[in-house]
Amino acid sequence: MPTFRSTLRRAFHQSGAQHVRRAAHRIALRTRAGAFRNEIGVILHADHTDIRGTELAVYKGNLDRNAVAAWRRLVAEVRPTVAIDVGANYGEVAFSTSYHGLRELHLVEPNPAVLPWLRKTIAAANGNYPGTVLHAGAASDHSATARLYLHEHTGVASLRVPNDRGVEVECFRLDERIRLRDDDSLLFKIDVEGHEQAALEGMAGLFHNRSVTGICEVLHADEDLLGYLCDRFAVALQYAGTERPVDEPQLRDTLARARESGWGDLGKDVVLRSR
Repeated sequence: MPTFRSTLRRAFHQSGAQHVRRAAHRIALRTRAGAFRNEIGVILHADHTDIRGTELAVYKGNLDRNAVAAWRRLVAEVRPTVAIDVGANYGEVAFSTSYHGLRELHLVEPNPAVLPWLRKTIAAANGNYPGTVLHAGAASDHSATARLYLHEHTGVASLRVPNDRGVEVECFRLDERIRLRDDDSLLFKIDVEGHEQAALEGMAGLFHNRSVTGICEVLHADEDLLGYLCDRFAVALQYAGTERPVDEPQLRDTLARARESGWGDLGKDVVLRSR
């Protein structure tokens, strides 16, 4: 059943007003050399020729509202000393909030079209986000190279969905790159267009004997990923910012219904917590 907000959004898109708005922001973004401020005043940088870059400027970085809201809420709850954003894109989620007591912020992004802009954001923000580390490549379950398939919308670049444009990128295990202290609290986000299970398996050493919290996109989740998540974590769906714990059958059924009839207030990310 469509919500009032989704109905308004559909009407706005069909009116053509969104195209006028996007064109204006694209021009403004180009004029400012890709720089814009997000909702908390952090200067982000994005490519004005990228559909997603322009959309981020339109929404002041808060494009994926559910993911940003979940990240902000969990940062306040967990108060992480180490945070990891896998599939950082332009850094809009990682830099959407302030951290208290954060020691390291790790951003993982393989897309060469995004990396120059993300580096500019990190350089500009580093005074307020010390300990930020960029890992240019793809988080996976082994070290190798793989083909990243590109798209005019950088948010859907994928290791899993082939097309006629691609580039070779480095793959690595994050538990071989990141060292945690015994008393570190860890918060992570994973949004990698179908490569989530491999990324999580490559983080297994970081989860061992430690209480961790994260969010993981399940928009493209297959049966194997859903089973993996439920075997290893306590999983909760998100409805308008409220967590609802689910078991594996409930998770499968809910996602099947969402794919068939629409997501509504259901977020496309689940919250993962250590058992």
